[in-house]
Amino acid sequence: MAVTTLAAIGVSAPAATAAEAAPAISAKAGAPARAFAAANEASVLASATVCGDGYEFVDAKSLPNADKRHGTLFFYTKGNSACAILDNNTPGGANFMDLRMYPGDTPSAGQRDSGNFSSYAGPVRSSTQAVGGRCVTITALMKNEAGTANLINWKGGYVFAVDTPSSPCA
Repeated sequence: MAVTTLAAIGVSAPAATAAEAAPAISAKAGAPARAFAAANEASVLASATVCGDGYEFVDAKSLPNADKRHGTLFFYTKGNSACAILDNNTPGGANFMDLRMYPGDTPSAGQRDSGNFSSYAGPVRSSTQAVGGRCVTITALMKNEAGTANLINWKGGYVFAVDTPSSPCA
């Protein structure tokens, strides 16, 4: 699925798109996500483009952490749908990446993008939503180029709903 190169933090939007539009920020985005979007506007816009029309930015996570970022996980919503992209921020060639998103604790009901990617893994989506919101679990794995060590091994999630702010899953 990784067909477009994303470069500013690994990502770069087509020049006309980045110059003409600002990324759509969801009302569900918290202050840290809004600050990230302001500082990385082209990256947020480019990864939203990969998710598709109408998706709004909710959050981004520097993985494994802000001081040692090997990848960036982008999370978007559109109505009852969620979309995630794992951007490869390592220099050099392709890394093995495995990105999954699934409702609650049901991996078999979700989507997965796995393989060797130099740009990004995803998009993966979940459209299952329970009344009042649904927790989606996201897992992100990235290995070094040799495949001998994990650079990222992250698991987390979000509650998303049309009428309530997003929050981390319990």
